Amino acid sequence: MPAQQQAVDVARKLFDDMHKLKLTFVLAVLFALACSPIGGGMSTNTLVKESVNKRHTKKAILFLKESGATVADSYQVTIANVQHALDTINEVGNAFTADDNHGVTLLDTNSIVLTWLDNDTLQIDYDKKLRAFTQETHVDNVTIVYKLRDKTQL
Repeated sequence: MPAQQQAVDVARKLFDDMHKLKLTFVLAVLFALACSPIGGGMSTNTLVKESVNKRHTKKAILFLKESGATVADSYQVTIANVQHALDTINEVGNAFTADDNHGVTLLDTNSIVLTWLDNDTLQIDYDKKLRAFTQETHVDNVTIVYKLRDKTQL
């Protein structure tokens, strides 16, 4: 085999090896991003409290969504049928979402109070220092009213 052909074969082998190495690196980076909060990795939902209406047909679920170091934790409220169980990974609040407003206040069990005014009306009282993102007024045939309060009033 002439020297020129050997050089071409060696160059092709090096190119193939580099291509495989690049592909492996790209796949590793994509996997790492998919598993991290930046790339939409898993978050954890922790039940804080539930409040059931008098007919026991609907409930409001307050939960803490912990999303990791790069995304702020948030309190979220879901309105659902009374049989609904909180999904500890994928659930997203369908009625109310708020966070600690960049550390201005703390997320604790007294930050949000859930009160059924009647079977189809829920009142959500919350610390006025929270930063609210979602405040739906109607979910699943339930009317929701909101009241801002000083944390000492909750």
